[in-house]
Amino acid sequence: MDSKRHLLRLDPEKLAGLGLNELAPYPDEIVLSGKSEHQRYEFDHDELLISAYEAEPAKLALENYPHDEFMYLMSGKILITDDSGHLEEFLPGQVLVLKKGFTGTFEMQGMVRKIVVINGDRYDPL
Repeated sequence: MDSKRHLLRLDPEKLAGLGLNELAPYPDEIVLSGKSEHQRYEFDHDELLISAYEAEPAKLALENYPHDEFMYLMSGKILITDDSGHLEEFLPGQVLVLKKGFTGTFEMQGMVRKIVVINGDRYDPL
């Protein structure tokens, strides 16, 4: 077995938010409040995009979200409100999947840090 091809170790320093790469700001039209500052480190971008992600507090208006996104929340709080007004709250240690096609708000409170897994072949940044 070629372990480099079949095993991926997630660097603890990157998971702690050290040495992440700055991302372009969110599009102005989706930022409802907060800072448009976020960064990530891609561990792999093949069939799956696997990354450590960190963002300043912000509330985003999402419409027809472009992909399924698995998230393991390590710090901060995430509030998700769908277009019918249903609110879900996520705290560190919790896992969620934001499904492709979601419309509503995505609010990050505190410094949000998470592990993200997305279908890499279909990844389309906001």
